[in-house]
Amino acid sequence: MLNTSLNLTPFALNHIYHFKGKEGTVIGKVCQVDINFNDGYQEIIIDTQTFKTSQNIFETNGRLLLKIYEIEKIVAFNDIVKAEVILTEPSLPGNYGEFNYREYLAQQKIFLTDNIKTNQIEIIGNKKEINLASILNDIKTNIIDKIEKIYRHTDARAIIKAVVIGDRSEITEELKDVFQVAGVMHILAISGLHVGIIAMVLFLLFSTISDNKLSKSFKYIFIIIIMLGYAAITGFRPSVSRATLMFIVLLGAKLLNRPYNVYNSISIAAFLILLWQPLYLFDTGFILSFTATFFIIFLTPIMESILKDCLFLLPDYLVKSLSVSASAWLGVMPLSAFFFYKISIISILSNILIVPVIGFIIIFALFSIFLSFLFLPLGNFLALVNNGLISLLIFIGEKLSLLPFAYRDIAQPGILSIAIYYIIIVFIFYSLKYRYNINILKNKITIYSTIILILLVISINILKPSPLLAVHFINVGQGDSILIQTPEKQNILIDGGGTPFSDYDMGKNVVIPYLRRQGVNHLDIMVLTHPDLDHMEGLLPVLEEIKVDLVIDSNIPCQEEIYKDFLALIKKNGKTTYHKTQAGDKIEVCKDIDIFIINPIYSDLTINENNFNNNSIVLKLRYENINFLFTGDIEEEIEKKILSNNASLNSNILKVAHHGSISSTSTKFLDAVAPEVAVISVGSNNFGHPHPDVIKKLENRCQQVFSTDRNGTVLVKTNGKNIYIDTLR
Repeated sequence: MLNTSLNLTPFALNHIYHFKGKEGTVIGKVCQVDINFNDGYQEIIIDTQTFKTSQNIFETNGRLLLKIYEIEKIVAFNDIVKAEVILTEPSLPGNYGEFNYREYLAQQKIFLTDNIKTNQIEIIGNKKEINLASILNDIKTNIIDKIEKIYRHTDARAIIKAVVIGDRSEITEELKDVFQVAGVMHILAISGLHVGIIAMVLFLLFSTISDNKLSKSFKYIFIIIIMLGYAAITGFRPSVSRATLMFIVLLGAKLLNRPYNVYNSISIAAFLILLWQPLYLFDTGFILSFTATFFIIFLTPIMESILKDCLFLLPDYLVKSLSVSASAWLGVMPLSAFFFYKISIISILSNILIVPVIGFIIIFALFSIFLSFLFLPLGNFLALVNNGLISLLIFIGEKLSLLPFAYRDIAQPGILSIAIYYIIIVFIFYSLKYRYNINILKNKITIYSTIILILLVISINILKPSPLLAVHFINVGQGDSILIQTPEKQNILIDGGGTPFSDYDMGKNVVIPYLRRQGVNHLDIMVLTHPDLDHMEGLLPVLEEIKVDLVIDSNIPCQEEIYKDFLALIKKNGKTTYHKTQAGDKIEVCKDIDIFIINPIYSDLTINENNFNNNSIVLKLRYENINFLFTGDIEEEIEKKILSNNASLNSNILKVAHHGSISSTSTKFLDAVAPEVAVISVGSNNFGHPHPDVIKKLENRCQQVFSTDRNGTVLVKTNGKNIYIDTLR
């Protein structure tokens, strides 16, 4: 716990972290370099030496991460650089379940970052030192250089870099999706398989040298040094560190003539990694690697025994492969659902087909790189052969990923559900392991009764409708997106956010993952309040990936291409009903839940792009005694017309109009709504949203005011009588 605390907070008095939020000039030595060609930036980590503000110069230590865009000059390892920076803390997740970038960088003892352009950084020297870090970096640089020379095909080069040095930056999102759906994403991460192959190659090389020329102890020590060097080159990732440490324990046992206990080995590996960096306890790679390895160790012998009894006609090598693959799949299945919101159904089959291929690819990759240092044409020849294997790997992965039953999207399970799952798995297989033991047989009734009881509890919790209506105000930056989930498991999505003047896909990167985490694979209703990009853009990927029964639109004439694409997707879906709504419409969602449409009124307004906001759909959601009012981007002009229309506005929760703009939320309108709680959906912007006067007005009338930029996800739940509010921050 002390070690965790020390790693979470930089305590040194002159640590660069203490200048958080300051603008100035930092000088430091580059200790790590990565180039992300897909996104067009160079990422460097520097060990800081000094930080200069407008008034003083301070000596500093600690690491700083810089992303350099508009690359004109490449910064290299050991360069001394001077950069104009604004020292910023890494971003926190905006929504429940999102990747925590700040925590991830803290694992590397990095607490500040900045995004800069090439003209903001200057190389002022190079401190070339002969030390272990420099030697390992030179080896890594030379390996990368040889890979780029002998592997010219883009996908082949990307895969070789991933499986040899752990660099996945060049692998396309499409290729990642293929391997993830096929359930073999782990082959692109350096793991026990890679370390085992390298160890096997080293043993083969040393076996050619007679024992009298080189003692067994020296061989083992030399192999250990090489394996540690390889782990260092790949960045001591948790999976490769685990495999390397377990291998070292195995060799250590042989050197000392002691029996090797695999459970002791995996425990020692976990202990040493967490002693070095305790925050890895929360790292996805660490959790998946150790869980998969544990279950392979624990389940494979039992699984093998069962399969031999049931499938006695299968050859032994296939039984072994099937046992290992099934054990790993059972071990990581709930974690896959937790981290990736999907379960690969074909993972067992994929591993049997793909793992042998990736094994040969790694062997050919190692020999092709090694031979390219000796004789480049020979390295080119082996690389050419390996290109064929890589094409086969991709082909198998693509075909498997296209199978209709390849995977299933699943809601993110809770920690308790995961714990119960593992208890059941261990119970079942432990009883199977000792199925011929008389004492265990006597206790089978107790064991299976316990399992059945646990399964019943889980089933009841999953199948019974929740009595709560949940409204998720999703943080989509400067935009709106709201998910409503009824007690009867119906799902309604109001708007999908968007990023005008940016190519960032809010729907694909934020909205769809959020829906998946909530177990939403089907939308009963989708509402587009009005066709502005910050409300509409994110809905297009949703329409492409998720079945939608009904789309409600404000019927605003719009000539934007993206709106035409929106309509085309609805038509393409075929089974999606499209409805142009207006004030007075009522939708009965389910028992005790109704939606009333309050706007657009279509009175004397001329509908054009200048008043999209005022023609926003305004809807009121009623669940027994609790009411929600969702106001889109309406402004004061239409607020007056709604008031003159004598609409029933009184609501407990108000989604504040137009991101808290001064042009909306007039005093009379707010008095008519009389909300207890106000929620503003807003992000970084140049419009001054939310306006301080609006905030003051809301605070004077409401018990609580939330905003997605400050609070992250705002989750409001109600049983129709009481209101329960939770926020990410």
